[in-house]
Order: sequence, then structure tokens, then C-alpha cells
Amino acid sequence: MSGRARFCLGMCFDFIPISSYTALFNWTILFLILGAVYQAGTGGIYSSSTTRLDSLAGFLFVVALILYMGARPVSPEFGDTINYAAEFQHLQQEEEGNWKAQLTGMKGEWLFAVILHAWVQHGNVHDYFLTCSAVYVGALALASYRIFGARWFIPFLVACAMFTFWVYGVNGVRNGMAASVMILGLTFRNNLKMMLLCAVLAASLHKSMMLLAAAGACAWFVTDTRYYVAGWVGSILAVILAGPAIGEMIASSGFFDDPRLTLYINQADELKASSPLFSSVGFRWDFLIYSALPIATGCYFLFREEYRDVMYTWLLNIYIAANAFWILCMYAAFSNRFAQLSWFLMGFVFIYPFFKQRFWADQEKKLACFIPVIYAFTFYMNIYNA
Repeated sequence: MSGRARFCLGMCFDFIPISSYTALFNWTILFLILGAVYQAGTGGIYSSSTTRLDSLAGFLFVVALILYMGARPVSPEFGDTINYAAEFQHLQQEEEGNWKAQLTGMKGEWLFAVILHAWVQHGNVHDYFLTCSAVYVGALALASYRIFGARWFIPFLVACAMFTFWVYGVNGVRNGMAASVMILGLTFRNNLKMMLLCAVLAASLHKSMMLLAAAGACAWFVTDTRYYVAGWVGSILAVILAGPAIGEMIASSGFFDDPRLTLYINQADELKASSPLFSSVGFRWDFLIYSALPIATGCYFLFREEYRDVMYTWLLNIYIAANAFWILCMYAAFSNRFAQLSWFLMGFVFIYPFFKQRFWADQEKKLACFIPVIYAFTFYMNIYNA
């Protein structure tokens, strides 16, 4: 190991108390959300001067967020951060001859293995986390820019304000990276080659993105949102009637060749009992209501306002299809991990129509009321209930 060239930044924000680290992020988001509400309430959120200011502030925020998230200390406070760090340190102690076996062992998630092993060879664990953060935050910011153009920052901020955003930057790291790359790929709707490339790269970070890819393919050909809403409602009824049996059937079918899925579904109660970090198991009315909000919003714009936008309809249908899968697996341990496959899209689905078309003369004021409504669940979960 000593003969390898290393390029270590070694950045770690260990001067910030660990107990306050996540709270500082949450309060910063709250402050920025209030700033967006003020801009909307005073009627200036769509103006060219505000857009330029927001774009500059957004760039600085993205850089700061990548550094802050990536340079976090290695601590149990950040969930699986300690497991990622332990794996990294273990590999640094391995002989180079064992690396190909380690790389092959990741079963198709080769891109993450390449990132991991590159920093094992040439850097340290903080450089590794900084790279993961850059992919997670940077790809999502680029996706926002590709969708919303110069007005990208407020939609990106709304995406960051969803209550699981921070968790998937420091705990579900691979899943978060993969989802951001997948969302970036969805923005290349008019460039099929780039879209497929991003989908392959996303699945090479985390295989769960194959579900989003399948939902995207389905929504590409079946475009009527009413079918997806009907399927979503049907999934709820099926789970109410059958309980965990549906999830167990999915796990035993062998269609999803992932032992983690089988473990989460078939051993939900045991996993819950083994660790306080596991999500509660059962019918999650709180998650269900939260998941329904962008669907209700989307149906309002599509059917009441008769909004016609191919990209928006596509994203909404992907969200509904992926969320229906979570409903079927709701009784699994870590059910929030299945829900997150759809929740990654939630911020953009919420805010998209407001930044693409004017529906009302007082749209700015309506947006000023809408933003706090969609942020309320995050405030309750991450600040009030923390």
C-alpha cells in the first residue's frame, strides 16, 4: 500500500459538533425555504433579477453542500457512514492481489466498486465520501438545471427539502448516488443514448435503479396517468386485504435477484428487533399520505388545469408506478428504502408546473402558500420531531 500514489485532500469538518451536524443542515434548509417563500410572496420569484441572484446563490449552495455532506466526520450519527468507512479501511489493509476478487464480488454494481477502489488506492475515506457527495448533489443539481434552466435553484432547493434527502446522502449513500444519476438520465428524454447510458451507470451504482428504469420504460409507452392512479389505489387495497403476503410473494418469485430485498421482506420482524435503527414494520399511513401528496397535486394540474407537458406527465407516471411498488412491499423492514425509490422524484414532481407555466394571475402568491405545505412533513420529521 505504501508505494501507491495518493492525492488526499483529507477534508473533514470535525470542528462542528457531531450532535449538531444534521440539525445545522436542516435549519439551513428551513432558512432557505423561508427565503423562497418571501420571494414568492413579494411577487419577485420569477423575475430575471431574482433568477440571476438565485442561480449564483444556488451554485454556492451546491458547492457548500457537497463539501459539508462529503466532509462529515465518520460517526454512528450518520447511520451507514460507519459501515462504508469500515469497508474502506478494510480494503486499504488488503493486498493488491485480492482486489479483483473484491471488485467481482459486487455483483454488477461495478461503478461504485471502481469509485471505492480508486480512493482506496489513491486517497482516504474523506476523499471517498466527498466524491460520493459530489455525485449525489451534483447530478441532482445538473438535472434541475436541465429541466428548469435559469430557474433551477428553487426546484433544486425543494428537492433538497424533502425529508429523506440528507439521510440518503450520509446513510443510504449508494442508493442516493444512483438515484441522482438516474434522475439526470431522465432529463435526456430527447436523447435516448444518453438516457440509457445514465440508466446503466445508475444501476451500476445500485441495482435498485432497475426498478426506476422499468417504471420509466412503462411510462414511456403507457402515458395515461389515470391507469397509474388506478394501479396505485389498487395496490393500497391489495395490501389492506392481503397484508405482508404480497411482499412475500414478490420476494419468493425470484424476479428481483437481490438478497437484500428477500431479507427485508421475509425477516422484517427479526430485523426490527435486532436494531433500533430499523424502520417500523407495518402499514405506514404516514408514508402513504406523504406519498399521495404529489399524486394529488399532479392530478389537479392534469385534470383540473388541463396541463399538457410530456416531461411532467412522464415523471409523474414514473413516480406513481415506483410508489405503487413500495406499497406492495410496505410490510418489509426498511420500507422507507422502497418508498425512497419514488420519493427521489417527489420534489421535482411537486414544483414542476409552477416553474414551467403560468396558470393564475397571482401564481407567485399561490406558490408562496404551496411551498410551506410540501415542506411541512419535512419540518415535522426533521426539526420538530427530532
